[in-house]
Amino acid sequence: MKKLLSLALALLMLASVATVALASTTTLTTTVPPATYTLNIPADQEIPFGETGHNIGNVTVTDAAGFAEGKNLKVTMDYDAFTCEGVSTTIPFSIECTGGPNDHYSRYNIHELTFRGNASGSVSNRAIFSTSGSEWTCQNMYAKITSTDWGKALAGDYTATITFTAEVVAE
Repeated sequence: MKKLLSLALALLMLASVATVALASTTTLTTTVPPATYTLNIPADQEIPFGETGHNIGNVTVTDAAGFAEGKNLKVTMDYDAFTCEGVSTTIPFSIECTGGPNDHYSRYNIHELTFRGNASGSVSNRAIFSTSGSEWTCQNMYAKITSTDWGKALAGDYTATITFTAEVVAE
């Protein structure tokens, strides 16, 4: 009986050592397609002399796809004062955006607009801008020039350029 018990114990020891665990892996992959859109910016315009608030139109987005909640389109505007070749004066201006229905709210100086991504894959119809911790819908954009700045300008043909840059960003 001792021999049989010894043999059983030996077999149990061999069985516990011979157990081999096998591991395998699964790799998951995905591809996120780029967001697409068409950015529509205001056309070139002539600002009449002395006008302190000229409506220049609005930035809009069409044909947007590949967006989502939290994936937005940010549009920045860079611009300098009006300049005239051979003239020492410039005419500073700001871009302002009305923030209320029928333009009843105050105008705010802006450099950045955001089109919020929607769950549908598109972006919001209207851009928003932030000021003083609040967000507003941009109804109309204006080139704002003060009467004082018009008065300081020497005679000549002045030009200014607004550069619009758009990028897809995540909140």
